[in-house]
Amino acid sequence: MFDRDLGAAAVSCPPADPLSLIQFYSIELMPTADGCFSVGVVATICEREGELESMEMASERVTTIDEALAVIREALILKH
Repeated sequence: MFDRDLGAAAVSCPPADPLSLIQFYSIELMPTADGCFSVGVVATICEREGELESMEMASERVTTIDEALAVIREALILKH
C-alpha cells in the first residue's frame, strides 16, 4: 500500500499553462523552384525533464515575404 502511494506521488502533473513547455521556436523560410516560398514554424517543447521534442506550429507555401511573415505572426501570436 505504501509503495503504491509513493509511486503516485512521483508522477508529475502537466503544467497549468501548456505554453510554459515551449523552450524555443525555429522558423524555416525556403525559396522554391517556382519563385514562391515555403515557410514553417516549429516549437521545441520539454514535457519531461531532459527530453526535447519538436511540434509543428505552421507550415505553408506562400508567394511573398509579407505572406510568410503573416504565417509566422499567426503561429506565434495565436499561441501566446
